Amino acid sequence: MLASAPVTAPSALALLAPLRDDLAAAAVLCDLDGTLAPIAARPQDVELPEEARQLVRRLARRAALVAFISGRSIHELMRIVDVPEIAYAGNHGMEVRRPGTDPAPLPEAAAFRPRIAAFAADWTARLAEHGVWVEDKVVTLSLHSRGARHPRDAGDYLNHVVAPAARDAGLVPTRGRMILEIRPPVRIDKGTAARALLDGVPARLAVSLGDDHTDLDVWRALRALRAEGHLASAVTVGVLGPEVPDEVREGADVLVDGLEGALGALRFLAGDGRPPAGRDTPLRR
Repeated sequence: MLASAPVTAPSALALLAPLRDDLAAAAVLCDLDGTLAPIAARPQDVELPEEARQLVRRLARRAALVAFISGRSIHELMRIVDVPEIAYAGNHGMEVRRPGTDPAPLPEAAAFRPRIAAFAADWTARLAEHGVWVEDKVVTLSLHSRGARHPRDAGDYLNHVVAPAARDAGLVPTRGRMILEIRPPVRIDKGTAARALLDGVPARLAVSLGDDHTDLDVWRALRALRAEGHLASAVTVGVLGPEVPDEVREGADVLVDGLEGALGALRFLAGDGRPPAGRDTPLRR
C-alpha cells in the first residue's frame, strides 16, 4: 500500500530524467482508461482531461514517438484523445494508425469479423440477463460487468460460462478490469502493437504508462526490445487506482498515484518540474 503522504520516488527521477533530457530519442506510449482518463461507468462517457491533451501535443512536437495503445476501437480512441499528429493502436493492437495514415484493422484480425459477429449475436441477450452489456468493436468484443446489479456474480458468469464458450467457438477470451475481452485467435496484443509502432522510429529510449493486465504486454515487449539491443532504456510506469491488478503493481518499474501521478510523469517528461510522487518498486533492469 502507498503511504498516506507519498514522497517523490528516487527511481522515478533516475529512470525518467534520461528520457526528459533526450526526448528526441524517446518514445512515450500511453494507455487511456484509468491511466490518463478517469474510468466512467459507460465507456462512451470517458473524457481525456485537457491538460493531458496539451501535454501529449507538447511531447509530440519533440519526442521520437508518442502513441496511445488501448483496448478501445481505434476510432473511439482517436475521438477521445483528439491529437491527430500522434500514433494510435486500438483493439489491443488489432487496429493501427500511424501519423499521416488512415486507421485500419490488421488483415489477420479482420478475417475473423464474421466469427466475432456470430458470437455477439448468440450471447448478447443472455449476457443482458446477467447485467452484462456488449461493446461491439467489430474485430473484438468487450463484455462489461461494470454497472451490473451484482457485478461479482456477473464477473463469475463471464469467467466460468462465457469464457469457455468463447474458447469453444475458436476465439480468445482475455480478462480485464470488470471486462471480458473476446478476441480473434491471432498473435496480436498491445505488445506487438508497441513493436510495430516503434519499428523504423529513431527511438533509443521508451516509457510506457498503464494500469491494467493488457499493459503488461507492452512492458514485456519493451523489455524484450531492450534485451535485444534495440532500446537502451525501457521504463514502465504503473498508475495506481482502486481496481489496479496486483500484476501491474508487481510489474512496474515505478508506481504513481492515479491520474495525477500519470499527469505528473508527462509534465516531467515535457520539462515541467519534478517527477511524480509515487513509490519505488524492485527495478527490472
